[in-house]
Amino acid sequence: MGKSVSFTGHRIAPFSFDSAKGHELMERLENAIRTAISEGFDTFYTGMAMGFDIIAAEAVIRQRDKLSPHVRLHCIVPYKGQESKWNRLWRKRYDDVLIAADDEEIRPLNDEYVLGCYQERNRLLVERADMLICFYSGKAGGTRHTVGLAVEKGMEIVNIWED
Repeated sequence: MGKSVSFTGHRIAPFSFDSAKGHELMERLENAIRTAISEGFDTFYTGMAMGFDIIAAEAVIRQRDKLSPHVRLHCIVPYKGQESKWNRLWRKRYDDVLIAADDEEIRPLNDEYVLGCYQERNRLLVERADMLICFYSGKAGGTRHTVGLAVEKGMEIVNIWED
């Protein structure tokens, strides 16, 4: 049985992904995923937040489709409808990832937002993974919480953030 990777990162990047910095980030992300696959990681988890989570899931799908059909992508969605207030572009990306993923999990199993559902999702991301690939600036928030859980667990952490 293979090893697993989870992703965490800031919801909205402080730059355009069409910019030079955005292209550098994508290259670092793609390299981190390829390296993980070459080291025997075959299961990837995303929390499906707008921003890095979806971008990372799209990168896994590209790698799976190009090179590694044995790779699996699992989505841990904190509640049904989390994407309902996003703009049309992000909702489409969200839907496309869910369609391409190997399964979808809704945690906790609620039909709407409940207090603590994001923290539960973050806990599951860490609990199920052996490695965390993150886009983490050091600022407070859900990403910091998830990275902290990974540190407590003793997980390997690959941070692709660069100033």
